[in-house]
Amino acid sequence: MPVSSRFIAEAAKVFQDVDFSQARAGELALEVERLNAAVRTAAGSLDFDAEPAAFFAVLAGRAS
Repeated sequence: MPVSSRFIAEAAKVFQDVDFSQARAGELALEVERLNAAVRTAAGSLDFDAEPAAFFAVLAGRAS
């Protein structure tokens, strides 16, 4: 699911009282999409009952 710059800007304002320019919100939206995709991919490679440390190890392995 795509993350919009509008969503990022509104969430930042509501949850952190931070104002971002539309350009910066757009950059952050792309980064959130990238991170979300990595997390979803890693989650798909583990069993639901796997230890949380195993999830971190999968994510760390994909980052390098």
